[in-house]
Amino acid sequence: MNILYNNFDFCSSSFRDFFSKFSLSKPFLNIFPEVLTSMISSRSCVTNSIALNCKGDKFDFIQSDSVDRRIRRFFNNPNYNPYEIYDFTINHVISKFSCKHGDNLVHVIFDHMFKSEQFVVFMLSLRIGKKSIPLWFRCFEDGHHSSIAFQESVITEGIQYVVDLFTDKPNYKIVFLADRWFGSTSLLDFIDKTGHFYIVRAKANYNVWYFDEKDGYVRKTKIDDLFHYTHKATYYHDVQLSNSKFKTNIVFSATKSVSISNKTTDGSVEEPWILFTNCDVKRAIKWYGYRFGAIEFLFKDQKSNGFDLQKTGTRNLQAFSMMYTCINICILYLTCVSTYYTRHKNKLYSDVKIKYFTIIKGKRARKYSIFRVGYILFKRAFGSKKKIHLPFNFILTDV
Repeated sequence: MNILYNNFDFCSSSFRDFFSKFSLSKPFLNIFPEVLTSMISSRSCVTNSIALNCKGDKFDFIQSDSVDRRIRRFFNNPNYNPYEIYDFTINHVISKFSCKHGDNLVHVIFDHMFKSEQFVVFMLSLRIGKKSIPLWFRCFEDGHHSSIAFQESVITEGIQYVVDLFTDKPNYKIVFLADRWFGSTSLLDFIDKTGHFYIVRAKANYNVWYFDEKDGYVRKTKIDDLFHYTHKATYYHDVQLSNSKFKTNIVFSATKSVSISNKTTDGSVEEPWILFTNCDVKRAIKWYGYRFGAIEFLFKDQKSNGFDLQKTGTRNLQAFSMMYTCINICILYLTCVSTYYTRHKNKLYSDVKIKYFTIIKGKRARKYSIFRVGYILFKRAFGSKKKIHLPFNFILTDV
C-alpha cells in the first residue's frame, strides 16, 4: 500500500492545530484550514477552483457546487473578523522573528493596491530579501474613488500598529518607505515622534526654507529649484517644509543612479529622486530603492503571479476582505516555508533540490523568488510518496 505524505487532510489538520491556539470559533475552524490548504494547492482565490481542490475526507461525497457555496458563505459571514485573524497570525510571526542584519533595521513599505474599480487596499509590508510580507492592511470599497482609504487617520493607524508590533524588540529600528503621495508634514511628524525613521518621496512643489552657507542667511524656494548635482547625490540638512516649518533632511539622488521605474519610454531620465528623511542621508537612496521590488512583488503574488485576485468577481466588502486575508496568510505561510527551506536545505532537504539561484556573468542571481521557492516545496511535498518535511509553525527567518 502506497502512503501519500502531506495529503490534504494532514495539511488542513496541521493548519487547524496552529490556529486553534488563538481565540477562533469552532465553526470558523471547521472550514478555514481547508480553505487555506486548497488555496495554496490550487494557487487561486476563485471559489470554484478552491472547491475543486478540496479533496479531504470531509468532501469525498459532496458535490463541488455545494463546496463552492459553503466557501462563499464562509467568505461572506459577517461574524468573522478577517483583520482579527491576521492580527493573531502576524503577532505570532513577528514575536519569533529575528533580524539577520547587525544594525537591527527593518524596512516597512506602505502603499495602496487597487482591485479594478471595486476595491482599494492600504497595506504596510515588511521587506524580506527582495520581497515583503503583509503586516497590516485594510480593505475599502469603490476603488479609485474611495476617500476613506486615503485618509491620514487610516495611514497613521497602520503605522502605529506596526510600531506596536515591534514594541517587544526595543533594539529594532523601523525605516518606513513610501511614495510621494504620503509626503505630508503631519505624517512625517507622526513617524518622527514614534522614534523611528522615514524615507518618503518628496513633492516638488513644496516651499522650503534652508540655510544658504554661501550667503549666510535663510532662503525660501521650491524644492524643485534647490541646487543639486547631476552625477552625485546632494544633501540638505534641517530644511523647513511648508508653512508648518517642519524640519527634515532632503536628499537628491544622482540622475544616473535612479531606477528604471523613473525613466521615460525612450530610456531618458525624467528627474532624480527627491527624498524626505530623518535618518542617515547617505543611506537614504539605497534604502528607498528597497520599496520598489518589495511591495510590488507582493501585490504581484496576490494577483497574476500567485492567487489570481484579479479574477475574483466578488463585489461584497466582507467577502473580499476575508478572501484577501486568506491570500495574505497563504503568502505569509509560503514565505515561512521558503526561509525554513533555505536555512535547513543541507540538513533536512539534502534530497530535495530547488535551484533558486543561477549564475549570470560569474555572479549568483536569484532564479526564483522567496514566495516561489515556498510554493515549489509545498507542491513537491503535497500528496507525495516521498516524505518531505513541511513546517506549519509560521516561523519566519530573515534573509
